Amino acid sequence: MTTSPLVIGVDWGTSNFRAWLMDDTAHPMETVTSPEGLLNVPGRGFSAALNRACGAWLDRWPGLSLLMCGMVCSRQGWVEATYLQGDAGAGDLGASLAIAPSPADLRIVTGLQSVSYDGAPDVMRGEETQLVGAMDLGAPKDAVVCMPGTRSKWVELRDRRISSITTFLTGELYALLRDNSILSGLIAADGDVAPDAAAKGFGSGLAMGLSGGALTHQLFSIRAQSLTGSGCGATAKMLSGVLIGSELATLLPKWAGRDIVLIASGAIAARYKAALLHVGIKAQVIDGDGSCRAGLAAISHHVPEWRMSA
Repeated sequence: MTTSPLVIGVDWGTSNFRAWLMDDTAHPMETVTSPEGLLNVPGRGFSAALNRACGAWLDRWPGLSLLMCGMVCSRQGWVEATYLQGDAGAGDLGASLAIAPSPADLRIVTGLQSVSYDGAPDVMRGEETQLVGAMDLGAPKDAVVCMPGTRSKWVELRDRRISSITTFLTGELYALLRDNSILSGLIAADGDVAPDAAAKGFGSGLAMGLSGGALTHQLFSIRAQSLTGSGCGATAKMLSGVLIGSELATLLPKWAGRDIVLIASGAIAARYKAALLHVGIKAQVIDGDGSCRAGLAAISHHVPEWRMSA
């Protein structure tokens, strides 16, 4: 290996740990993944967990700096950091990092606090790094970004700055209703669903959600349709469609005509892309892992007194 690493970038969430040995183009020279998410670290031994994952890199490149993002700076993480408030870009995030108690040169992106579309407080930890990276990977400097997941986030970008955050518990609510609700038995009874039925179920649910009706009524309607034989035998897909449709119905009228960017990958990216196409919006898709790496690299260039490797 002839290229020297710039930084070790880490995305440390509650369930999983990912780290990349990155050069100055955010290219991952090596990658490490671990099931030791924050909630899985024995006795909150975060320093030891980090050494298990990245110790070989630190031994090979003594003094190499680490930059982390994600829930690692939350209340259940290594250190609880105060959110950076207001509009922010890479420079703002790089100038306001938290420092963890570690022998390594280790900094943590603190997350961001802003206001939602309706003026209420909203927050993020980790997604701000992906947003910075997405702008380096081709997202327009002025755009609306959708970041689907357990907690789906919609973010406004204005002149390459994160200016507002709106979070929906779409993915979390889906999991709860799928596994622990009156719909669970129907979903289990459906079993494996054929692709055509799955697409029909998702489309039917999406239309319901986009109608702007009462979400709690629509959720029970999924059950009623199944019991009366008017459903399509794809309860889980219909549930997903209703929840995503409700999310879109809330926000899209506010941002009509704006460029939409999806930061996602895999099945969830395909699902949201299809939902947006249903309402006539062709979204630009940017990979989540790639945007996280690019964001960590971009923020690392704005860290004061950073002990960078050559």
